[in-house]
Parts: sequence; C-alpha cells; structure tokens
Amino acid sequence: MKKTELIARLAEETGLSQVATKSVVEHLVQTILKTVKKEKRFALSGLGVFHLVKRAKRTCRNPQTGEPIKVKSHNALTFKPSKSVKISFA
Repeated sequence: MKKTELIARLAEETGLSQVATKSVVEHLVQTILKTVKKEKRFALSGLGVFHLVKRAKRTCRNPQTGEPIKVKSHNALTFKPSKSVKISFA
C-alpha cells in the first residue's frame, strides 16, 4: 500500500477529507522521526517500537564485481513489531 492509498482509505473510513487525513498522516510520520532522532526510540502500543541504532563501519563486497567496498558507520532505523502484531501474522 502506498501513502496515497493509505490516506484515501483512512479518509473513507473516518469521514475526514483527504486533505485533513493527509495532514494527520504527515504529522504522524514527522513526529515519529523527530522523536526517534531525539530519544532514540518511539513506541506505538499495539504496533511496535522504532529504534535508532548505530551501525559500525565495515567492509562489504559489491555483488556484481566482488570488489571490497568500505561502508562508513551510520545510523539506521529499525522496527520491532509488538507481540500482538507477531501473533496476527502467525
């Protein structure tokens, strides 16, 4: 599902306009990103937890050529689903 499809579905189910729904979705995403950046985690009950983790520098291989590539250390966003989400897909 794409963002526009999510907005359309939420607008239909809630009775809000697509403009209002788009604003809510965009503010939710921005709030999650700002919180993760500041506090290193964001938990949404019933869905899961977003974590900001530091990936160490490492050497990888280019799958096409096989030559080694150095990857710098960087931050990565991870997501761990809640127990109820895991159960619903079991």
